[in-house]
Amino acid sequence: MIFLPLYPSNDYGRSIKNDMNEILYDLLRQYESGKMSEAEKNTFEQRLADDPAFATEIAEYAAMNAAIREEGDRRLEADLTVYGKKLMMNMDAQTLSFPARETKVRSISMYSRIIYAAAAVVALLVVVLPLWLMNRPDAPIATSSEDLYAANFSIPPAPEARDAKAEAWRNAYAKGNYKATIDELNILLSDPSFLQKSEAYHFLGISLLASGDPEAAIKALDQVSADSYDRESADWYTALALLKLDRTEDARQAFQAIAAQKTHTFARQAKEMLGGMK
Repeated sequence: MIFLPLYPSNDYGRSIKNDMNEILYDLLRQYESGKMSEAEKNTFEQRLADDPAFATEIAEYAAMNAAIREEGDRRLEADLTVYGKKLMMNMDAQTLSFPARETKVRSISMYSRIIYAAAAVVALLVVVLPLWLMNRPDAPIATSSEDLYAANFSIPPAPEARDAKAEAWRNAYAKGNYKATIDELNILLSDPSFLQKSEAYHFLGISLLASGDPEAAIKALDQVSADSYDRESADWYTALALLKLDRTEDARQAFQAIAAQKTHTFARQAKEMLGGMK
């Protein structure tokens, strides 16, 4: 099977988990690179939807992988800058070292310079380009609000049901039946005795967005309490809903507000989104 069961909580289980970290990381890389078969991909996504613990662990690997890519990009850019400066210094030095005294000397100097430049280009193609490709995801460049939305909207896994009342909407949500999810959540929210309203409004907003109603999604997400655990996620999906509505400037301001909070769960994603909106 492609997936491993959850690990037991004892010391032996933790040892097994450590041994299998590489396997889980490899699963994530296969999924992100599109190397999974359609059946494996569906099984992986279903496991993410059904198993919050598994989804949390995979999310940690995804965050680590993104951090590695960012650091790789930063170092590569710095190395290219240094390499470029050295190349220019060497070319200037070569020009000063071989003054043009006669036609033959000028021809040799020019020929050497061309060879040197060609060698530099080959070095960039052979050495630097593969490193760049290894550290950059093969993702299409977004050209519109719709493209950006489609590239960044994803369905988070449902939380564990803490009471019997949440079981119906959670099951519908896990199966991707967002209409039934919306109906069940509205029933719960109309019940005065139901206490988990922020969580319900959060997943109601996501379900409305998934079903193609961003206006209603924004209204639902706005009901999530400011001190709720779900508030930061609600901020992110509100910004995406604005993008879906092609309210670009409103979406930009929402992403800027998220990116400005260094500890915000979606700060990095918001910065990347702003980069794509330029």
